[in-house]
Amino acid sequence: MYWRKSAGENRCGFDSRHLNEIGVPADNEGTILACRERGFAALESQPDFLKNPVIQDSCDEEWSLRKVLRRFVWHDRIHAKALYRMAVKTFGPQAVPNVFLFI
Repeated sequence: MYWRKSAGENRCGFDSRHLNEIGVPADNEGTILACRERGFAALESQPDFLKNPVIQDSCDEEWSLRKVLRRFVWHDRIHAKALYRMAVKTFGPQAVPNVFLFI
């Protein structure tokens, strides 16, 4: 049986998985906002968190704070673009401002 995660579950899972890659304890419980707030609070409580060390994960991929933040922005942009397209399809292009210049 195919089960699709909600956007919130996907977003929180994405955040916790990537924060965990750089050694920051994070979970995917609650809302997207709650996950982000807890994740960034945990990140900021790490000593020297802005030094941006490169960390090797269990799959031999290299991760850094910079890479994680780029992934957050990239993933958020994908979701925002999809929501924009759905809104245009539902309400029409005149009803939805294209503030991020997606198209």
